[in-house]
Amino acid sequence: MASRSDRPPSRPAAATIKDVAASAGVSIATVSAVLNGTPPVSPKRSKLVRDAIASLGYAPHGPARSLRSGKTKAIGIIVGDIANPFFTSLIRVVEQRASEAGYFVIVANSDDDMDKEINLLRLFREQRVAGILLAPAGDDEAYVSVLRSLIDVPVVLVDRQLPDAPFDTVVINNVKAAQMVTEYLVRLGHRRIAIVIGKQHLWTTTQRFDGYREGLRQARIDPDLGLECIADSRTDSAYRIVQKLLVMPNPPSAIFAANNLMMLGAIEAVIDMGYRCPDDVSIAGIDDLPWSSAIRPKLTTVSQPIDLLGAHALDMLLKRIRCEDNRGDLVKSRIMTLEPQFMIRDSCARGFMLSVPDD
Repeated sequence: MASRSDRPPSRPAAATIKDVAASAGVSIATVSAVLNGTPPVSPKRSKLVRDAIASLGYAPHGPARSLRSGKTKAIGIIVGDIANPFFTSLIRVVEQRASEAGYFVIVANSDDDMDKEINLLRLFREQRVAGILLAPAGDDEAYVSVLRSLIDVPVVLVDRQLPDAPFDTVVINNVKAAQMVTEYLVRLGHRRIAIVIGKQHLWTTTQRFDGYREGLRQARIDPDLGLECIADSRTDSAYRIVQKLLVMPNPPSAIFAANNLMMLGAIEAVIDMGYRCPDDVSIAGIDDLPWSSAIRPKLTTVSQPIDLLGAHALDMLLKRIRCEDNRGDLVKSRIMTLEPQFMIRDSCARGFMLSVPDD
């Protein structure tokens, strides 16, 4: 039998929140407030607590805290298409900012399918996320009613708005963005301006189509239904649609693609059919991402402030989470609308009638 002196030394007991409070000379409630970020603690007391935590090597037990609060330090984000570089960039901003605030992010892709989105929201509820960022896949009253019945944590809508929904929202001025593109093409002399828009049930689709129509109206150009084309917000659909546009008896001289992936599909179709951009067909769109200026011609497009979009959305969500944790009165939901910026590059030229290339 090993002697008592041969036994390995016992590990010291792990420091507790009570130990931290005693070392810092504050109450347990103050230590808890510093750890959770609510309610606010004075910088002096906060430093005392953090110094005590560092000195004692105290580590809060995550699962235990989750069981007590009913929530984890996770934030869920549901986007419409994770393959879209716009959403990829948005997720990067959110993840970085959430990490700085002590949260981690669970990413989910709805494919802009309402049923799939509802299932994801149920999953997030089971995972006890602290809050959710959502690019909603629906837009009607029944959809909003379902959301309200499912969601029991703070939610901020991002990129898309739901009329009369009781959620904070951060969006871009999409009507203005589309109007910028349309008015620019009109100024260049284009009169047959086609638009390739995304899924009809999405708020961004409606807003961008309204901006296109308003640009035509102000230029006193009658809408041509044959130039208003519906895609599914993706490259391959836009490619097929633009091919059909270019073989019309009276094809458009300019094409407005209402998101980044459809803009890429549009220019691929133009090139594959033997036309030149912008010499034969002008192309402009919405979403300024790295490849917009990397390909040739450099694409004329509206730039969305993705960094601001993600930062504001996450900050609004964290504020809601902290208010709820502190059982404080929540302010009325609000909508923040960010302004787009028009980037004029090389993919648009003066307007003229497009002729069919020789065989």
